[in-house]
Amino acid sequence: MSTHQLELPALHSNDPLGFLAALGVLELTSVALDQAVRLSWRGLAAPAVLHTEHPLTLDELTELLVGFLPHEPGKELLPVAPGILGLPRHTAPGSPNDGLRMPIEDAHQLLRGFAAAERLHNDHRARWFAALVNQLCITPAKKVKDETQQEQQEVNDQSDHIRQKGPVWYTESTPLFAASGRMTLTNNWFKAAEQCCRDEAHVRTALTAWIRVADYTGANLDHRSTGDAAMTSDGKPSQQGVPGATWLALHAFATFRLTGDATTSAATAWDTSAELPALRWPIWTPPLTRTAISALLEHSVIRGVDPAHATDALTELGVIGICSATRTKLSNSYGPFEPGRMLWP
Repeated sequence: MSTHQLELPALHSNDPLGFLAALGVLELTSVALDQAVRLSWRGLAAPAVLHTEHPLTLDELTELLVGFLPHEPGKELLPVAPGILGLPRHTAPGSPNDGLRMPIEDAHQLLRGFAAAERLHNDHRARWFAALVNQLCITPAKKVKDETQQEQQEVNDQSDHIRQKGPVWYTESTPLFAASGRMTLTNNWFKAAEQCCRDEAHVRTALTAWIRVADYTGANLDHRSTGDAAMTSDGKPSQQGVPGATWLALHAFATFRLTGDATTSAATAWDTSAELPALRWPIWTPPLTRTAISALLEHSVIRGVDPAHATDALTELGVIGICSATRTKLSNSYGPFEPGRMLWP
């Protein structure tokens, strides 16, 4: 079956934000058109290409994507999988400040319900929940250092109950998002969606020519959003993120399968072999669907230590390059991705 091609000139294969944003476009377009939309790349450090059954212009694509913007960002941030980003935070002492980090028993119960809805009604939420809530890595509640006397009394009153059940273990979220300070994935999603709702042109410029917005952080997906003094017109440091590209990139998280070893959170294409973790991804030329891309990201050849020893296998897969972007390190957390670098060829 012949397909029609649409180049996305601002989304480059060797850039972590561009790569993730292209996957986000594929995710949302596949849902909007209800067909096997495909994605490829023009080459190394080259734009993404969207393949559809019928012709699609940049204006038409922008309109499709804008249709996924939340009508009220404060109420529902993820219309394609409603309710997940609005999950309430667990309020027990020492619990995380992120609603996606919940007691493991709650996560199991929610996933069972979403999986049943998927079987019965083709509901999308099970896939999204599994991509944002990592149940293969759990951490205990933090010890509360400065509890008030009343809080301490409440804990004492429940001591017998606590001893019976043991500590509460909380899920982690996706490692693709680096939370610094009191950042959460939900509030960063809100900030990106809010900017795009305020000016829908951000969605189109994400595809064609990025426009940076002062004082927008960029969800730690883009090293250029840190905006040091040399990058600003007034010579003063300022955050300068790209709201449209960031909003699209956050939707790419559904492509990555979460993994872990109970204590360390990981994901497909997440490389933890060095001191700092890194996003590792292939550049391919054959048009691939979401499912095929997920399989490629997980392929042992892509994740191998030295891709130069697997040139023939990579070529057979249609891969022309492998890139990596390492997380930066802040004082108490990880920061934005460093620029993408070519691991192979």
